[in-house]
Amino acid sequence: MKRTRSAAGIALALCVFSGTTVAGSYQSSVRLPVIHSKDYLYKADLPVGRGVPPGAVIKNVSWNWNVTGWPQGLEVYLCQVPSPCVDISRQRRGSTVSFNGRFAAQLLSFKLRIGAAGRTPVAGHLGTVTVSW
Repeated sequence: MKRTRSAAGIALALCVFSGTTVAGSYQSSVRLPVIHSKDYLYKADLPVGRGVPPGAVIKNVSWNWNVTGWPQGLEVYLCQVPSPCVDISRQRRGSTVSFNGRFAAQLLSFKLRIGAAGRTPVAGHLGTVTVSW
């Protein structure tokens, strides 16, 4: 009886401390800003979804973003500090494994800029991500 309890206790401790989490995902959306100034980096933070288990690490991030038109010089990035940002300027919809191994409970953001050759203002619409762990 004592041996059974200690084996169960060891198994429980291994599960808790191994960082193993159940697979899951959350979806988050943010209204993208209106871009008024050229060469200024605008940022839109995405709220972290509820129910992300402690220690959950990202396996995939899918995104979808939209602005009015397709302005010349538009740059769009998906970021999670301290990871480098992913340039998603020419893909309004897609997915990446660039954030693999990063914590799922850490903030993601869209960053947008219009270069000197672009025209402003540019109306931002909705930016959405799905974070899978």
